[in-house]
Amino acid sequence: MSSITMCNESGMTRLPIIISVPHGGETIAPELADHTLLSRKDIFSDGDPLTRSLYDFRKEVLYYIETPIARAVVDLNRPPNSMPPKHRDGIIKSHTVTGKRVYRPNRVPTSRIVRLLFNKYYLPFHQRLHALSRQPGVLCGIDCHTMLDRAPVISRHPGRRRPFICLSNRGGRRGEKFRRRRLTCPPPLIRNLAECLRREFPEAADDIVLNDPFLGGFIVRHHSHHLPWIQLELNRRAYLGECSFDRTDLTACTTRITDLRNRLLAALKSFVGRHQHIMANGRAVA
Repeated sequence: MSSITMCNESGMTRLPIIISVPHGGETIAPELADHTLLSRKDIFSDGDPLTRSLYDFRKEVLYYIETPIARAVVDLNRPPNSMPPKHRDGIIKSHTVTGKRVYRPNRVPTSRIVRLLFNKYYLPFHQRLHALSRQPGVLCGIDCHTMLDRAPVISRHPGRRRPFICLSNRGGRRGEKFRRRRLTCPPPLIRNLAECLRREFPEAADDIVLNDPFLGGFIVRHHSHHLPWIQLELNRRAYLGECSFDRTDLTACTTRITDLRNRLLAALKSFVGRHQHIMANGRAVA
């Protein structure tokens, strides 16, 4: 089983974007097959459910990268030094986002297994992103996630309602540089994407925000030294609501997923088109 999926077919006109989907996997790494306490529902809830379908733009973008491995056992959006036992919510977690223990008491991964997981699943993903972020002709990378409708118990603001979409570049509410944080992309770029998303989702236009509640995780921070990166978080209420989600078998309405995917793709096409038009005319996005 491959730990990552990479797509780039030549001979087709594609959007000059890297799409990263690090939390869409639902598979327990085989090295941990008899170690965890997690049910399918636990794995589903801890990751970004169905994002490998929502953001499946492998035929439309220049580069697409994902993993089948569940976030609950290997979190690719954490820095390499975020390791157990010091970091409970690091690369190799001890608890899920809802506070459930990941491992059986006598089956916590040894340092040898932790290193194996790091080398087999974490490192190759970031090596690929490192290489892709240096490829010519790429406009930006977009790290794609979904978020709980309300902040979980481990959050600074438990129970706080979250927006429909949050875009992040480590900046302020308009994408501008804030305090001493290094931006992961220029403010005009993230504002352009936000505007394109608002046009595709007019019913939620006022609920598409920048850098709140998320500033942008490790992937966009680490890989944005040579290429602009934006983090995109879609609220799960968009497709896991009572009318579109079966809580028993953990399936979502295919029509709803397809509609969201098509509208997200339309926003990306508009985003690239607007950027190319602006660059051709030598002016910046407002």
